[in-house]
Amino acid sequence: MKPRLLVTGGAGFLATHLLHQATNFTATGTLHRTAATSIPDVSFHVCDLQQPQEVRILLDRVNPEIIIHTACSDQGGNLSVIAPAAGLLASQAAERDIRFIHLSTDQVFDGMTAPYHEASEKHPINPYGTAKSQAEDLVRSLHTQATIVRTSLLYDLRIPDRQTRQLIQTTQTEERYHLFTDEFRCPIWVEKLAQALLELAKKDYVGILNIGGPESLNRWDLGMELLKHFNITPTSNIQKGTIEESGFLRPQNLTLDSSAAQQLLVTPLLSLEEARKVVGKIHKEA
Repeated sequence: MKPRLLVTGGAGFLATHLLHQATNFTATGTLHRTAATSIPDVSFHVCDLQQPQEVRILLDRVNPEIIIHTACSDQGGNLSVIAPAAGLLASQAAERDIRFIHLSTDQVFDGMTAPYHEASEKHPINPYGTAKSQAEDLVRSLHTQATIVRTSLLYDLRIPDRQTRQLIQTTQTEERYHLFTDEFRCPIWVEKLAQALLELAKKDYVGILNIGGPESLNRWDLGMELLKHFNITPTSNIQKGTIEESGFLRPQNLTLDSSAAQQLLVTPLLSLEEARKVVGKIHKEA
């Protein structure tokens, strides 16, 4: 019997990869308003994760053994829903003894004391980081056996992700586009993050776990490498920039130490170059 898995935010970037890979689970995804692409052997349910009655009906219907909560993670969305939705799901999961994995972010840190470990003190400096930090606190208080996964920038090497698509589109315009040379993250291939989460779902790990890529890259280097991967020539309107010049309030160095995850999981957390080699090999064999 396959374990029953519920993935929230079923139409999202990470959730879609999770549900495609969840062949060893009986998988269900939640939707809010966004229509989802049909995924073989995956069912979808519309649910407003802020509404207790809707959440209870969903959980009664699906009866999941594991929940991976990826919904309400979009920086461009309504930040006010992030903490309440996480808290409601965590409380219901605890009440029903459901394994609960909550997706968080490296932006719960201020970028001043990298590298960041699982026990590092949080200090968010922007609204998104603050909302995700509050969600973490709610989850930990309401579900003592929950797992909180902090990750970083996600990218895809088969179909360009949203930010990479925007960068590619910019090469076809004269619009100036700045990539920061002083913002460092640990980007991770979305396929490997999904694989790691599905492996983690079957483990009893409790608490915080960093799952980012094994290398720290600035935005400029990451952007140039992704353009190269998709055979796009950078244009002169794509320029180097700095956070200070932009006037934005952004953490500068959010390097994550993911060594605990690398020891716990079989799934390799590949560097960008390693991930590109894997995809290249697959294409050659196809």
